[in-house]
Amino acid sequence: MALLAYIVISTALASPSCAAAPLSVAAGKALRSAILLAQAKPEDSLEVRFWKNIKGSESPDDFRIYLDAYPDGLFAAQARARLQELQKKGRRPPAQTPPAKQEPEAAAQQADKSSPSATVSDCPQCPPLVLVPPGVFNMGSTEMFPFEGPVHQVTIRNAFYIGQREVTVDEWGACVAEGGCAYTPPRQGGTSGSLPVTNLDWSDAQKYVAWLKQKTGKAYRLPSESEWEYAARAGTRTTYPWGDKMEPNRANCSGCNDPKNNGVIPTGSFPANGFNLYDMSGNAAEWVEDCWNDSYKSAPTDGSAWTRPQCQERVLRGGSFNNDPRYLRSASRFKYDFDVRYYTNGFRVVREK
Repeated sequence: MALLAYIVISTALASPSCAAAPLSVAAGKALRSAILLAQAKPEDSLEVRFWKNIKGSESPDDFRIYLDAYPDGLFAAQARARLQELQKKGRRPPAQTPPAKQEPEAAAQQADKSSPSATVSDCPQCPPLVLVPPGVFNMGSTEMFPFEGPVHQVTIRNAFYIGQREVTVDEWGACVAEGGCAYTPPRQGGTSGSLPVTNLDWSDAQKYVAWLKQKTGKAYRLPSESEWEYAARAGTRTTYPWGDKMEPNRANCSGCNDPKNNGVIPTGSFPANGFNLYDMSGNAAEWVEDCWNDSYKSAPTDGSAWTRPQCQERVLRGGSFNNDPRYLRSASRFKYDFDVRYYTNGFRVVREK
C-alpha cells in the first residue's frame, strides 16, 4: 500500500499540469489520502486496528464512533459510504442538522480530539487530563502469571479523559481542605506537593472522585482495568510501553535505577508514554474500579469495569517504587483488600468525555 501511495504521489507531482494549475477538490483529497497511507504504519496504528474491528459491522453506531474519533482518518470515506449504505437499509439515520456554533468548551474538546496529548483541567485544583482516543487492543499476557490471561481483545468504543499523572499530595489536599476527603495520609518520599498521594485504600479514592464530580459537575470516576491497560500501552504490544526490556531512567521501581529510590518521587520525573501519560509504570500502584478476578475468563470486552456487589478485593495496576520490574509490565495486575491502606498505593482519575 505504501508503494502504491508513493507511485500515486510521484505521478501527481511529476505531472506537467500539476505545476500549472491547482488540483481539483477531488484530486486534492485523493492525493491527501495517498500521502496519509504512505505515512501510516498499520501495525502500530490504533485507528487501523479499530477500523479492522468494525469494517464488517452491521451497526451504524460503529461507523459514527469511527467518524467522531477520526473525521479525516484513513478510512473516513469508506466509513461514510458504509454508514449511508446501512441507513438506506432502514437503520437509524442521524439527524441532518447544520453545524452548530461552537461554544469555547466544545471548540477546546475538538482541539483535544485532534491532539490527544493536549491536557485539560476542570479547575485550578483538579488533576490535568489527557484525552485518550477509542481503539482496539489485546489485553493480558502469557508471559508470567496465569491470572494475567487469557489474552483477549477489548474494544474501547468511546474516547475518555484520564489523569496525566497520579493524583498528587497537593490535589488530595484540596479535597481535604474543602471537606470532600477526611483522611490526610502521612507523607511518603519528602515534602513536595507533586509527589503522588499514597497510603490510600479504594474507598478513599472513591471519596476523591465523588468530590471532583460534585465540584465540577463532570463524570469523574476511577478507570476500569481495561481502560487503564489500554492507556498504559498507548498503542504498543510490548512488555513495557517503551519495549520488551526494562531500561534505566524509565520508571521508579526496585531495580530500575541506580541508585535506588526508597519511596515515591515527584510525578512526571521520567518520560511519558505514547499518550503523554506519566508513571503508568512504577512510582505508586494505582487503584482501578474492578473487583479482583483470578483470570480474564468471561471478562468484559467493551472496556467496562468487571464488578459485583460488595467484593472484598479490588485491582491495583502499574506496580510501585517497592516492586521489581516484573510488576511494572503493562499487563501486570495485583489485588488488595479494598478497605486496607498501604504506603505504596495511590490512584489516577478518569473523566468521561
